[in-house]
Amino acid sequence: MTNPPPHPEQGPYASLNPYGGDRLRQPHQSPPPGDPAQGPGPAPDHGPEYGPGPAQGPGPVPGPRRGRAAGLLAALVAVLLVAGGVSWYALGGDDEDGARRAGGAGNGAPAGGRSASPSAPAGAAGDTGPDTAAAERINASRAPGDARLDWTRKNDIDVPGLGADQFGPWTTGDTVATALYRTVAGYSVADGRRKWSLVLDREICRATPQASADGRIVVVTREGTGSSGECRVLRMIDLRTGKQGWQQTVAKEGQWDIFAELSTVITGNTVTAGRAGYSTAYRLGDGTRLFGRGPGPCHPFAFAGGPKLIAAASCDDGTADKPHEQIQELDPETGKARWTHEVKRGYHVDHVYSVQPLVVSLYNRAENKRGLLALTDKGVRRAALVGPDQYAPGCSDRSSSTNDLQTCRTAADAGTFAMATVPTPGLKGTNQIVVFSLDTGRVLRRIPAPAGRTMFPLRMAGGELLAEVHPTFQGGSGMLASVAPGATTPKTLLRLPPGSAEPHRGMDSPRAVYEDGRYTIVAGSIGGSSDAEEKKRETIMSFSADETTEVPTP
Repeated sequence: MTNPPPHPEQGPYASLNPYGGDRLRQPHQSPPPGDPAQGPGPAPDHGPEYGPGPAQGPGPVPGPRRGRAAGLLAALVAVLLVAGGVSWYALGGDDEDGARRAGGAGNGAPAGGRSASPSAPAGAAGDTGPDTAAAERINASRAPGDARLDWTRKNDIDVPGLGADQFGPWTTGDTVATALYRTVAGYSVADGRRKWSLVLDREICRATPQASADGRIVVVTREGTGSSGECRVLRMIDLRTGKQGWQQTVAKEGQWDIFAELSTVITGNTVTAGRAGYSTAYRLGDGTRLFGRGPGPCHPFAFAGGPKLIAAASCDDGTADKPHEQIQELDPETGKARWTHEVKRGYHVDHVYSVQPLVVSLYNRAENKRGLLALTDKGVRRAALVGPDQYAPGCSDRSSSTNDLQTCRTAADAGTFAMATVPTPGLKGTNQIVVFSLDTGRVLRRIPAPAGRTMFPLRMAGGELLAEVHPTFQGGSGMLASVAPGATTPKTLLRLPPGSAEPHRGMDSPRAVYEDGRYTIVAGSIGGSSDAEEKKRETIMSFSADETTEVPTP
């Protein structure tokens, strides 16, 4: 078994079981920067003007390490949720109220480049199938009004070292797919039976958070043999068939072309390969290179995708001690900037909480300050969000040493943005979801979680906020709740059966999706203290409402 990479430094947000810690991503400049500073603790609300200095208070709690150590550490983290978090300072000045039109940033001459040597799919041989005994046992604990566990699956892949990240879920048609270690697999959304399995010859380093409209994803694997090769091989996979299409090795294009892990997203028919120094984009259909680094001192290093292609760009202008970065919207076919927003000097682009509307997290490492900025669809500053709380965006551990901008648990619609607060101390700690106005930056409403619970945004749906309510250590099961526009009391959509609480809590950094009345929870990483233990880990649980009973409110 191979050993995992060193555990990265912690960042300014509190670690929240079961979502994992938001670890500080290094700003990407040339040459690479040094060690990150520790994140701030609580701070007062300084209002619309810039705060006077770094927030003071306790440092962040270490986030759960992935894999085999995750179970014990997750329980410890749950007890220590009081520490960490951060308050925001409103951003102002440095041309933040205007956007500069640009035509040449990030564009390069299109170039071909296709290297096709796909691995063959492994079929469904050896599939242990969904765990029907566990599903029956959990459903036997249901009370009137509880959701039904339609199916659950345990891990059947031998992962190395302390474990491996599980990517996805992606849904297309009647298939839900995940990727773990060297395997991408598709399952029936109805009963959890494996429809196909694609076994690759190299470890999967990461995968696009989105699938294309026609059900294709791109995974990044290591090159060479073993676990020491750089993560620079793109492979397109069709989730409808479980077949690999094109394969492309991202070429090294300069001295500072650093392949830590690629920032890989899909927008339309474009997939990116962002990294420090040089970034490249390819056509999703055939792997042809579309564009690379353009002229000028500023170049994209990380991307957020989906409805638009948003780039975080770093400027090599001799100010390595005070980062100079930009936010851009790029034409996904040419790489040309449709607009460029100059970020306040000293801040770097940390996360993209929402692409449409655009909400971006910025972090000033030297001063331990964080800003949260909403931009218009033309790149003009819309509002800087300010609040007195410690906030918990629930970002994945993969944000740590990577350029993965889209791993956080927040929600937004045309006019509002929602984020959870850090829970109060202890096993019975609770928290709130705070809803901000994207036009003024001010708090519109606070939504307390049910007593003794923690709650996090899932997404907006038809004006309502969908929220995940976590299971408790006192036996309370998880829930899916909705909050009507303007309301401050959550209403239960799905109350999970009591028997699901223990396996749900045992999932490391889980991610959830709610589509067509089905609530599916997927573990973010898989591991155990032994091979036997890692095979006991729940990887996916899928619930739906029992239409014969009335759904209660909490």
